[in-house]
Amino acid sequence: MVFKRWMMFLLIVSLIVGLYSFKKVYYIAAFKTVPIMNKVVVIDAGHGGPDPGKPGKYGKDEDELNLEIAQKLRELIEESGGIVVMTREDDTLSDSSLSKDLKNRVVKANEVIADVLISIHLNSFSQSKYKGAQVFYQNNSEKGKLLAELIQQELRNTLDPDNDRMAKSSNSYYLLRNAKMPAVIVECGFMSNPEEEKLLNDENYQYKIAWAIYKGLIHYF
Repeated sequence: MVFKRWMMFLLIVSLIVGLYSFKKVYYIAAFKTVPIMNKVVVIDAGHGGPDPGKPGKYGKDEDELNLEIAQKLRELIEESGGIVVMTREDDTLSDSSLSKDLKNRVVKANEVIADVLISIHLNSFSQSKYKGAQVFYQNNSEKGKLLAELIQQELRNTLDPDNDRMAKSSNSYYLLRNAKMPAVIVECGFMSNPEEEKLLNDENYQYKIAWAIYKGLIHYF
């Protein structure tokens, strides 16, 4: 029964890949069970509401793009039998205070006893030449480091083989400091790079980002 469900899952993934016109077809090895099945994944779409994050020059602001990528990742995980908890599902926050909203996101992740926490963000810098996705993880967390490295590798394979950015530990994110499970911040690209910002606004590219993160999760579990 489990094997039949897994084969059905592979068929669904193949259809998704074809539907969204990826330039290259990606496959997951056919395990006898789905590694992510019944795992609890909290997906945090960074910013939202009165906090737009980085402003967009060619389309949407960061908060909207974060949510679109997060929703696509949710789709893939739930199709695999995983359990997804979103910290936000629209352009509203849990509290008018941004600091309280951020605390609420971490509390929510800790309360559901999630297996992992994935926070979706977009990067920015004063110089427009910088680009490329990068994953950050908790200091002194071997599981967080493993998760970040696996996602980083899949982002490189899927989006840009020339991206030499490495997964990096960080203590500057409140979410990483306070999450009780392995947690990563996925900076999916640079809003300050014109070419990359245009890609981030493209739905097909967003699915490629979600697919890369998903593959990293599959390898992790």
